[in-house]
Amino acid sequence: MGVVQEDKLVLVDLKDRGWDFPGGHIELGEEPEACFKRETLEEAYVEGHCELLGYIIVDHSDNNDWIEDGKYPKVGYQVFYKMSVDQLHGFDAQYESTQRILIDPNLVSQYHHKWNTLYQEIFDACTAS
Repeated sequence: MGVVQEDKLVLVDLKDRGWDFPGGHIELGEEPEACFKRETLEEAYVEGHCELLGYIIVDHSDNNDWIEDGKYPKVGYQVFYKMSVDQLHGFDAQYESTQRILIDPNLVSQYHHKWNTLYQEIFDACTAS
């Protein structure tokens, strides 16, 4: 969930979504941490070492808008990591992000498109050192 460079938080501007944390969907046979590292490199052009923060279960059993043949499983998991940046590459915008910013972590709720209390709790765990 969180990617930090010194005292700054890395956010990416995702096409059709706005400012968000780097991350994405796991590929067949991929481990969660490897997925996070791949997605972070593709979206934010950063590499680093990760620390597992935890996970939540996402259960759509009572969601009338859930689509049987959609891209999300009825019951799935969201895994959250903190990455401390070791290498900040030049930003090429070759994938789904259009830009990258490094911000003061206290300003994240002003940028993130759907900030909520769950994100705040996870973010607090991410920024605690």
